[in-house]
Amino acid sequence: MIKIKIKPGTVKKIVMIVFVLLVISYVIFVICRSSFTQVKSVEASRTTVYDAIDANAYIIRSETYIKYGKEGIISYTASDGDKISRGETVANVFSDSNLSGKKHELDELEKKLASLEQLEKNIGTFSQSPDELDGTIGSLLYQSNISLINKDISVADKNIQNIIYCINERQLVTGKVSSYSSSINEIKSRINAIKKADASIQKVTSVNAPVSGYFSAKTDGFEKVFDISKLDKLMPGSLDDEKIRAKAVESDIVGKIVDKVYWYIAMEVSADDAIRVKNANYLEVNIPVVSNKNIAVELESINQKDRTSDAVIILKGTYMNPQMTNIRKENISLILDDFTGIYVPKSAVHEETLKFFETDENGENEKTVEKTVSGVYIRRGNEISFRQIIPIYSGEDYVISSITQGDEPISYESSLLQVYDQIVTEGANLYAGKIVQRSSEKI
Repeated sequence: MIKIKIKPGTVKKIVMIVFVLLVISYVIFVICRSSFTQVKSVEASRTTVYDAIDANAYIIRSETYIKYGKEGIISYTASDGDKISRGETVANVFSDSNLSGKKHELDELEKKLASLEQLEKNIGTFSQSPDELDGTIGSLLYQSNISLINKDISVADKNIQNIIYCINERQLVTGKVSSYSSSINEIKSRINAIKKADASIQKVTSVNAPVSGYFSAKTDGFEKVFDISKLDKLMPGSLDDEKIRAKAVESDIVGKIVDKVYWYIAMEVSADDAIRVKNANYLEVNIPVVSNKNIAVELESINQKDRTSDAVIILKGTYMNPQMTNIRKENISLILDDFTGIYVPKSAVHEETLKFFETDENGENEKTVEKTVSGVYIRRGNEISFRQIIPIYSGEDYVISSITQGDEPISYESSLLQVYDQIVTEGANLYAGKIVQRSSEKI
């Protein structure tokens, strides 16, 4: 076994060298860490936000009660939201429930019979090709889906009836069916059998609409609470729940007709919001229980004692569907404007002093000036760059930056933030040209 003898001074030198190497390594690590900072970023996306006022509002309509004072079982032939003419039947009255079901079946069979007889009559005169009919059917399916999403059930039902008609027509055009005469005879036989089984089904009492308008089978006692002709007299405090109470609905009332073109919305707002409404670019309301789309309205009046006091805003609109005939008090958003641009978290916004080219009034004598502008740092690969933003709307924790430059000057040292840029949301000691590590996130 060979023994190596090391002098005490040599050991001391080795320890010192190792220590110095460790210190140098740590310094290099710190320098590298500071030079290659890890950052988090999000992709710049295009979005639309609305400047809106949220409030609990009353929906006010001119409504006429439909009355039927006799005994019997009511079977409605009209659906909520249907447009009804004066004198048109909205319900049938039966002595027992069995007659109601038979009458509904009879009505459906008669509709189907009329459709098939019309097709039979038009054999040889059809003008649409199978491809054109397919396009019509596709369009009607799309319209039906939209109607269902918007809760326009009666419109969706009419579209479905038209779809069935077009499918039957396509069968004739393509030769898959030569005639519907056998189907027509079967339906006629069924109709005659129903009528023969119970002759009283043809002696049904009808309930007719007293006026023209939109039908609803529902009543809530608020139909006569508001006077349409005096809406401009509603003042702050008059919409309090303690002051607005439903009236008892008499037992002989079986429905109502919304009998005017316009309905109204009454909502209380602050003096500042009243000014915003008055100066709005346009007005729309968002009522989720009615439609997933915004509804256009007009400003009818602003009721307030003076310009510094709260106000009651009266809006009017014409959009109608089943829900619109029945809602009474809802949370709504009154939309005053919209802003489309790039969504930027406020935490990502920085200010930088950049250089701009500037000329005199004649467009001559160009010079360089420095200006402090708002912007964000973006990550391109591993390098940081600065991008200017043009705020067009500010929310609680975000701003919307314009997608286009317009008349705003942009520094030659930067450019305007664009969709899909990677906005840096977290990172220390950021500056243009800095090399960083990647670490992205989604918002």
